[in-house]
Amino acid sequence: MAINKKFNATRKVKCAYLVPDGSWLSTIITGAEVYAAVDFFWQPAYVPEFSSFDISFFNMPGQIAKNFTGLAIATTEIDDRQYDIITIPAIWRPNIQQIQQEYVVLNWLKQQHAGGAIIIGLITGQFYLAAAGLLDGKEATIHGAFANTFQHQFPNIRVNLNQKITEADNLICTTAGRASSDVLMMTIARFCGEEAAQLCAKYYEFDEPTSMELDFAEHECSDLIANAAKESLRHHYHEDITLDDLANTLNVSTRTLSRRFLKATGLTPMQYLQKLRLQSAKQLLVNTSLPIDHIAQQAGFKSASVFGRTFKKVFARSPLQYRKFLANQAH
Repeated sequence: MAINKKFNATRKVKCAYLVPDGSWLSTIITGAEVYAAVDFFWQPAYVPEFSSFDISFFNMPGQIAKNFTGLAIATTEIDDRQYDIITIPAIWRPNIQQIQQEYVVLNWLKQQHAGGAIIIGLITGQFYLAAAGLLDGKEATIHGAFANTFQHQFPNIRVNLNQKITEADNLICTTAGRASSDVLMMTIARFCGEEAAQLCAKYYEFDEPTSMELDFAEHECSDLIANAAKESLRHHYHEDITLDDLANTLNVSTRTLSRRFLKATGLTPMQYLQKLRLQSAKQLLVNTSLPIDHIAQQAGFKSASVFGRTFKKVFARSPLQYRKFLANQAH
């Protein structure tokens, strides 16, 4: 059975890699090749004209893009197109003073973000996001070896080293390779659908993010009740939870909880709960050989039949069909 593309080929995902001097090219090439190879699941070879991703590589103005060993990569000057995804790779020993003087690049990042681009800072690439002022007042993570410098230089950023991935207002930061591959899978899921991301993770042998790691992709919201409700649901999704239970836990009325949660997330609390349960079930289907009824129980569904109907309604396959489909695609 062939996978159906979610993204219309006439509307490519415009993806740009900024390549500062001293970049770790491995944090560029891996992602770019996987983006390009997404289409291998529905066409036999890479054909740029029909690729889902339109990928560009940009050097700093007037510079030759090369890594810390001097290895160069073919790039062009930054253009004025609006991009969907911009990735800033890991940088070997970031020069903060130099970064802060890259006015053209920093202004371009601000314009792209205002236009709706998702901007990703990998490992130390977030120094550019910070220098552009985009992370002010927001939570961010960074490689631990540069955390003190980052905090000292940018005191308005809430640095959280306990998180391997942070996301706020379409600005994503990662700490290391595993987290970077998780972000890669999540951007593929966002633009091409979760099934495409599952296939990529399986085929290229990336570890798939857990349901808790998936939460980075949700926009940060300022509503404390909504955030507390999400946290409670993530910790107890496998239990028998009602809206009344959740509202009582938070000491608010069900009406207030529903209204604020919907406004903050675009989902009702029970829709969000179902999303968590289905994601947990998908992970169990992919990564274990547990029977369907056991998976239903562990994911919080009342019965295997309820689980089966809900899963098929959302993913157009029964749980067993989904497991077989992914197994076939991986061989």
